[in-house]
Amino acid sequence: MSKLKALIEQLRAQVLSASSAAFEAGRSRHPVLAVYQDFSAVLVALSDERESSYPAREALTNALLEMHRTTRSPLWSSALAVAFFPMLSRLRHRIVGDAVPRDELDQLVLASFWEALAELPVHGRGSDRLPMRLRQRTQRLVFRSLRRERDQQHDSLDDARHEDVERAKATRLEQSLCEDRVDLARLLERAAMEGVPCASLEVLTATALSSEPLRNYVALVGPADDGERARLYERLKRQRSRVMQRLRTLATGRVLPN
Repeated sequence: MSKLKALIEQLRAQVLSASSAAFEAGRSRHPVLAVYQDFSAVLVALSDERESSYPAREALTNALLEMHRTTRSPLWSSALAVAFFPMLSRLRHRIVGDAVPRDELDQLVLASFWEALAELPVHGRGSDRLPMRLRQRTQRLVFRSLRRERDQQHDSLDDARHEDVERAKATRLEQSLCEDRVDLARLLERAAMEGVPCASLEVLTATALSSEPLRNYVALVGPADDGERARLYERLKRQRSRVMQRLRTLATGRVLPN
């Protein structure tokens, strides 16, 4: 099983095991959802690839996106990720090259999908081709991230300047979190619920949010071999950047649970 599929299956399990009250809240707020009994029925409807079912699937996707934007529950975004897994899988297998290690591409694709959900506008009426726009936006975000990774690999910044840039990014994130009065503990818990690996959150907490240089962190926890330590540093640097991007999306695009 691919890593992306494993992540999606975890989200599917969370959605299908959700309490009926969570879905009933959606049914009472959105007429499109009222005709479905539970999340399972929604996922079945969204998996119907017949052309004649497209209008119903588009309306249902809009409804899920609206609930994602207006509720405190992560179940709606998880349901969307499960429904769009075929698209995400095709996109993942289109990626070639070594800008990002293969074991990190799955997280990059899913993180780009989360970001696309936060950016696309919600239309309550008529056909707005939301599935197509969501696919296109996710694709653009993925390849934009890959281009950035390639640029970073050829960047001539020295280590001191790079650490300054990373600390500046971390400072902006902290300011954003403070301005929005977001409790960090709940934000990290939410990120973990939505598929962000705990190891990545640990690196972010120990470095960016605590102003500890990443190179110092690697020196403490990394291998003794200089080459292995340098490779670990580059991998954690990319990993931390993606997690910071995901936290910004959670902090600014969603209301966190009490």
